[in-house]
Amino acid sequence: MIKVLSAIVLLNASLFAQNFDEFLDNALKNSPYLKASNLNIDQAKESGDALTRYANPTIELEAAKFSPNVGKSAMGYRALYSQPIRLWGVGEDKENLSFAIKEKALSLYALKKARFIQQISLLYVNYANKKKLLALGDQELSIAKNIYHISIERNKAGTISKGILLQAQVDYEMVQVRINTLALASQNSYYQLLKKAGINEEIDLDFSSSFGIEKKSDIYENPDLKLIQANQKKSLANAQVNSNKIEWVSIITDYQKKPTKNILRVGMSIPLAIFNTKSQEKRISDLQANQSDLLSQNKQTQLHMELLRLKKQRELLVELKKSNEKTLVTQINLLKMFEQGYKIASINLLQFQSIKNTLITTKINIINLNTALDNNAINLNYISGAYND
Repeated sequence: MIKVLSAIVLLNASLFAQNFDEFLDNALKNSPYLKASNLNIDQAKESGDALTRYANPTIELEAAKFSPNVGKSAMGYRALYSQPIRLWGVGEDKENLSFAIKEKALSLYALKKARFIQQISLLYVNYANKKKLLALGDQELSIAKNIYHISIERNKAGTISKGILLQAQVDYEMVQVRINTLALASQNSYYQLLKKAGINEEIDLDFSSSFGIEKKSDIYENPDLKLIQANQKKSLANAQVNSNKIEWVSIITDYQKKPTKNILRVGMSIPLAIFNTKSQEKRISDLQANQSDLLSQNKQTQLHMELLRLKKQRELLVELKKSNEKTLVTQINLLKMFEQGYKIASINLLQFQSIKNTLITTKINIINLNTALDNNAINLNYISGAYND
């Protein structure tokens, strides 16, 4: 009856617990880290718009008093209006640079978001691993407790010595110690996950979610690579802007009123690119673009090798998991046989405990292999840009 009630409680708990998708969705919506990172996009937009705005006009006003040698003095004034005009082609270069600045900000945010999802996913997998090992510890404790109780009965019947009974008791108590250690590790992984997600209250979190490969591997969608490429575009656009030695000319209108005549002048002010030709700025931008190109090539090489490593690793992990699952079936059957044999005193304690220990080890291996497969899938998804959206 107790087992039935426990199963009902666990079922109800799992029904109300958040699964990973719900947890991640809440983390993405409420994370102060991502909200702060998103503000960089608005800042970049304002910076880009500032590049393309027109310069303000200037106006000069003067008053003058004319005092001739003969006659009365008279007043006059002068008004000058000047408007800088951007040269043809410079505006388009500025627009391209403005777009590149915004694109870089979007790429940087996409990178931060993808890394956030990757890190949250890996922390969740670690948490799930610890919870599953803790649950397995409860199973091991149940087996060790059963062995201990059988040993008590056999000791009373005189079929085993007090020393063997104490061995069973020590094994049972050691399992209890391991469970406490696993409980501490599980608790630590839980709070690490909540801290990274920016959640400030405890929640009931399910630990049964698993991870698969979400899309076909494509390193050219990798967020790190896309940010490097965005940097390269920005450097090229900046170099193009700096290739314009002169960006502005000024149209000038000058009106003067004198006692004897009025004068209207219209002219143009053209800066001369003699000392400041922006050659250094253009060279710096070109060097930055070349650097980004080399970094892009290096990153692609690294991603290709990492992708190959993860794919090979996944193949081996799948084979290892199949082998352990096959062995587990045999071990479960063997444990049942040894349990019956131990009850009728045809099997000694050490044999029984050895089978129990190897079965638990195999189950631990399967849990860890599933964890490794989840980590593998998460890293493959990150490399292929599955977390960019």
